[in-house]
Amino acid sequence: METKFQTSFIPKKPFTQVGGLNPQAPRGHTSSLFMTLATLLFIASLVAAGGMYFWKSYLLSAQDSYKTQLATREKQFNTTLIEELKAQNVKIDLAKGLIANHIATSQIFDIIGRLTIESVRFLSMDLSAGTNPGDGVKISMKGYGTSLSAVAFQSDVLGQLEQYGLRKVVKNPILSDPSIDTNRTVSFGLSATVDPASLSYEKSLDAATNNSTSATSSTP
Repeated sequence: METKFQTSFIPKKPFTQVGGLNPQAPRGHTSSLFMTLATLLFIASLVAAGGMYFWKSYLLSAQDSYKTQLATREKQFNTTLIEELKAQNVKIDLAKGLIANHIATSQIFDIIGRLTIESVRFLSMDLSAGTNPGDGVKISMKGYGTSLSAVAFQSDVLGQLEQYGLRKVVKNPILSDPSIDTNRTVSFGLSATVDPASLSYEKSLDAATNNSTSATSSTP
């Protein structure tokens, strides 16, 4: 009897890895995907860098163009006239500031005339301005009345300044040191503070202009 030998050592069934693990999957497809993404990102970065370069070039070109246009426009104006107008504007602003802050002390005489009764005369007056703009102008006067009753009536007038429209103009009026003279007149002192707003030179100019306009319009 002839003995038969197996001529092939290749197993008839598929080989199964011990432990139940599957064979390792090929990595060619994953590597190609990563390369594609990297290439796209590289191209996008190149495009962005090129765009930024051209945008910067455009901005620089536009800036140079604007400078050229501005220089051209400046040549169209008379710079000498502009400087002269600037100097005149400074002078006008300075004059406006002086007028706005100027106090017309001559208006104090009108105020005193409105609060002085007929039997009283004032002989002297001293003025002193406060250190701050809102302090007002202090007045100190010496006068006399024809009688003691006249001085008493003058004191009553100072206490009722709202009837004469002077309550907001004259503040803290004080009549002091009444004394009977040899000629039977009564001398006294008067001190008060005048609101600086009522002495504004600018307001006096406006009032004079309005009065002149009203007189002109009323003239037939």
